[in-house]
Amino acid sequence: MKHFQNRVAESSLSLPVSAVISILIWFAAGLISRKLWIPLLLTGFSTYLIAEMNTRNTLLRIRSRMMSCVFLWLATMQATIAVRWQTALIQTLTGLCIYLLLFCYKDKKEVPSIFCIALIISMGSIIWTPFLYFLPIVIFLLCVPLYAISFKAVSAIIMGIILPYWALIPYFVYKENIDWIKNHFEGLYDSSVLFDYSNTTTGQIVFYAILMILMLTGWIHFVRTAYKDKLKTRNLYDVIISLSIFFAIIVPIVPPYADYTLGMLTIATCPLAAHYFSLTNTKLTNIVFIITIVIIAIVSIMAIYTPYFNTLIINS
Repeated sequence: MKHFQNRVAESSLSLPVSAVISILIWFAAGLISRKLWIPLLLTGFSTYLIAEMNTRNTLLRIRSRMMSCVFLWLATMQATIAVRWQTALIQTLTGLCIYLLLFCYKDKKEVPSIFCIALIISMGSIIWTPFLYFLPIVIFLLCVPLYAISFKAVSAIIMGIILPYWALIPYFVYKENIDWIKNHFEGLYDSSVLFDYSNTTTGQIVFYAILMILMLTGWIHFVRTAYKDKLKTRNLYDVIISLSIFFAIIVPIVPPYADYTLGMLTIATCPLAAHYFSLTNTKLTNIVFIITIVIIAIVSIMAIYTPYFNTLIINS
């Protein structure tokens, strides 16, 4: 017997309905007054990107748009708590990197994709310098479990990282603004951000807790049922799980960057949550699915109409 979660997972109307509700929530959250048009467009592009990621790699064994729906729900909730175009951009660039990364599975000829990943990370680091720390984990994943690393790939990574700065630094030299270069890279070794919870809000804590529950639930479910998936799918999920663990660890280590890292964690979590919701069929999982939707709705509404989620957890 199909439960509510299965009907939602398999319905072609799920994504359009989610999109309409999401846009209404964005309006209520101040789409016009707060000028959130760019974050909204970036969220829409990320939603499409995740749908294509699933279609191209068959991450779910059934025809479903659940991955896009889960991301849309979470991204909309994040927008009601706190969102800026910079954090939305980093989230979208993270999704684009993962999308290209999955192309590289056991294909050492995917050098253009690897170059684009490095280029995207470098361009993103111009907006948010610590985004460069995403590069080591990408290189590790290219080695294992993607098995796509090669001398050409390493060369492509170096060229991709250098290119944006090679184009940008001469401009600041010409403008005699050398301090920009120095100040920009200071963000890479700023130890003052470590475990600094002075600006952490209740909303960030709640959002992180929801993401962790979804991530761990999806992870456990995938490990238990991985034998049903193809070897390639299992390896691709190993990439996604590795990224979700990395982002989940980073969030509490550098709390001042939570708005950025929570967006990155959202991208990595939605495939795991979608795998769990789409490929289970019990009364318990159906209840969990309904409770998840209700919690997301309650948090979104409270974030819009009350100041509670903007409250600092540590009062100065």
